[in-house]
Amino acid sequence: MILAGLVVGLMTIFVAGFGVTLLLLQTAPRLNGFECFCLSWLFGCGTVSVLLFVCGTLVSGLTLQVLVTVCCVAIGFWGWKMGQRSQVQFVFPLPTSPMQWLLVGVVALQISAIFFISCKHTLGWDGLINWEIKARYAFLNGGSVPAQYYQSDSRVFTHPQYPLMIPMTELWLYLWMGEPNQFGVKAIFPFFYATGATLLALLGGRLAGRPWPGYLAAVLLFFVPFITDDNGGVVVGYADFPLSVFYLVAIGYLLLFLAAGESRHFYIYAASLALLPWTKREGSILWLVGGVAGALVLWRNKHSYRAWLILALTPLILLAWRVYLRVLQTFDLDDFMAVSFGTLRLNAGRAIPIGRELLFEMVRLSNWSLFWLVVVAAFLYRVARRKDFCLLILFIAVFAPIALYASSYFFSGHKDYLWHIGTSLPRLLLQMVLVAWLVVALALRPPDAISANRPQ
Repeated sequence: MILAGLVVGLMTIFVAGFGVTLLLLQTAPRLNGFECFCLSWLFGCGTVSVLLFVCGTLVSGLTLQVLVTVCCVAIGFWGWKMGQRSQVQFVFPLPTSPMQWLLVGVVALQISAIFFISCKHTLGWDGLINWEIKARYAFLNGGSVPAQYYQSDSRVFTHPQYPLMIPMTELWLYLWMGEPNQFGVKAIFPFFYATGATLLALLGGRLAGRPWPGYLAAVLLFFVPFITDDNGGVVVGYADFPLSVFYLVAIGYLLLFLAAGESRHFYIYAASLALLPWTKREGSILWLVGGVAGALVLWRNKHSYRAWLILALTPLILLAWRVYLRVLQTFDLDDFMAVSFGTLRLNAGRAIPIGRELLFEMVRLSNWSLFWLVVVAAFLYRVARRKDFCLLILFIAVFAPIALYASSYFFSGHKDYLWHIGTSLPRLLLQMVLVAWLVVALALRPPDAISANRPQ
C-alpha cells in the first residue's frame, strides 16, 4: 500500500508538471520527450507544493488531497489539449555515434547509482531538521504547517522562514502513502539528479552546437565529490542540489532565448526563476542574479514590454511568502546581523579571511576535485578564443552569487564566523555547479557553431 501510494503520488507530480510544461512550450512544433519529462518533474514539484500551500489554508485532510489531485489532473489535461491544438509532436532523439552511446550509457548508470546510494542513506541533518520536519508537522496537522510552528521560539532551530517546496513535495507523498515514511520521500532527490544530469546534457549540447560536450558534462558531474557528500549532497535530502537544477534551467533557457529569440525559452526561464525563492532561502539571491541577467538580455535585444512584464511577475511567489511570514510574525535564527554600512565597516577586517576561506574551499580536492579549476580554465579558454554576450551572462550567473554569498559573511552573527563559513560555504557553492558546467560545454563549441533551435 505504501509503495502504491508513493507511485501514485509521483505520477500526479509528473502529470501536473507535464501540463505546465506543455502550456509553456506549446508554440514549439516539435518537443524533445526527454526534455519534457525533466521539466515535468521540476514544474510538477513547484505546482503541487504551491497548490498544497494555498489549498491547505482552506481545507485539510482527504478533502485537500482530492482537491489538489483534481487540480493536477486538470492542469495535465489542459496542457495536453493545448498541445494537441497546436499539433505538437514529440521526438526522442537518440545518440548518433558509438562515443555518444557510451557517454549516455555512463550517465544512465550514474543515475541508477544515485538511486541506489539514496536508498542506502538516511536523510541528513538539514534534510530532517529544516525540511522533513515541516512535512511531518503538516501531515499531522491535516495538510498544512500549523501557525503555532512559525510562532514558537522552541522551533526556531528548524528555520521556520525557509520556503516550502521541498517540504510540501514530501508532504504530498506522505498523504498518498498514508504515513510520514522517510524512506519513501528519499525518492524525490534522485529524480532531481536525473533531471539535472539530463538537462545539463541537453542544454550543454545545444550551447556547444553539438551533443557530445553536453553528454560529457553530464558524465563528469557525477565525479564532483560533494554531489554525493553526506553533509549536503543530493543523496541526503538537502535542498541545495534541487535549487541548482532550477538555476540551471533558468540560466540555460535564458541563454537559448538569447541565441534563438524563441518566446517558449523565455517562458521556461521565467517559470524557473519564479520557483528559485520557493526552493530555498538562498534562491532569493539566485533570483536576483538571474533577474539581472534576464534584464540584460531583454535590454540588449530590445524585446517587447510583454517580456518585461513577465519578468516583473517572477517575484510574486517570493513576495507572497514574505507577506505570509510577516503576518504570522515568524521567529527565526539570528544567523546574520542587520545589513548596514556600519556593520560592514565594523567587520571590514574579515575581508582577507573570507577570501582565503573561499579560495581554499574552491581548490579543496576532497569536495570538488579539479572542478573549479576546470571551470576557470574553460572561462579563460573561451575568452581567448571569442568574447561574446553569452559568456558574459554565464560569468554573471556563476560568479555573482559566489561573490554575494561570500560578502554575506561580513554580517555573520556567529562569534566564530570562520566556522560559519566552513559549515555553509560548500553547500552554497553546490548551487552553482550545474550552471558552471555549461561554461565547460560552451568552451568546447566550435567557432562557427550555431546554437540549435531544434530538439536534441
